[in-house]
Formats: sequence, C-alpha cells, structure tokens
Amino acid sequence: MKISCSILLVIAVFALNSCNVDKCDVDCSSGPLRLSFELLDKATGENIFTNHTFDPADIAVLDLGNNNTEVQFTFNSENDINIINLGPFGWGTNIANYLLKVGERDIFTLAVDAEEIKDVCCSNVVLNKLTLEGSEFSQNTQSGVYEVLVEL
Repeated sequence: MKISCSILLVIAVFALNSCNVDKCDVDCSSGPLRLSFELLDKATGENIFTNHTFDPADIAVLDLGNNNTEVQFTFNSENDINIINLGPFGWGTNIANYLLKVGERDIFTLAVDAEEIKDVCCSNVVLNKLTLEGSEFSQNTQSGVYEVLVEL
C-alpha cells in the first residue's frame, strides 16, 4: 500500500509540474522580413528570366540612400521559380531605398519602412510602408510574392 501511494505521489508531482508552462517558452518571433519579386513580361505574363529575355547574372540592386552601393540579394532559380529575394528588413535595416536593375535597364525603385516590435517574449517585424515605382505590380495573396510587370 505504501509503494502504490508513493508511486501515485510521484506521478502527481510530475503531472502538476508539467502544467506550469511559461508563455515565453514558445518561440513566437517572426524573424526579419524578406521580400520576393517575380519579374513578368507585361504583354505575355511570362517570367522574363524563365523565357530568357533577361539573364539573372545581370541583376543589380543598388542602395540609393548609400551612394548606390550594391545590395546583396538572392535569386531563386530552383524549379524554374526565378524570383529575386531582398532583405532582411526590420532587424537592423528599417528603412531602405533600392533600385533594381537588369543590365542597364532600371526595373523599379523600392522604398521599404519596416520596424521591429518587441513585447515581453516575442519580436516581430511590421511593414509600415512599401512603395514600388517604375513598374506596375501586385502581390500574390497565396505566395506573398510581388509580381512586377515589366514593359519590354
């Protein structure tokens, strides 16, 4: 009887101890903001890298607020996606003014205003404002990718 009471007491201690969960034990931070852009032929809707109108090696992103220094970006060509990724924004870089070029051609200028919001446990990045000038664009609501129409 003493053994079963002891076992029951141990089980009860473990059960009650596991209910004490701190809300900060869960990672709820969003991480920095990254933006993705797909350049599409305005007339056909085709990706201009997939149809070989432009070469990804000719992409340049310039920081207009920092003497036109080149900005790092990634180009995702996996499975013929052909998307340009910019960022991170919000953690360190809160305001950015960029020019995206392909070869000698200016495709668009991008202005981003993002900020990191911190509370007790979490950090999240909020996009306060995004403007894209020089080309028509829309955001794909399913993928989050900005689809930029380029007039050729």
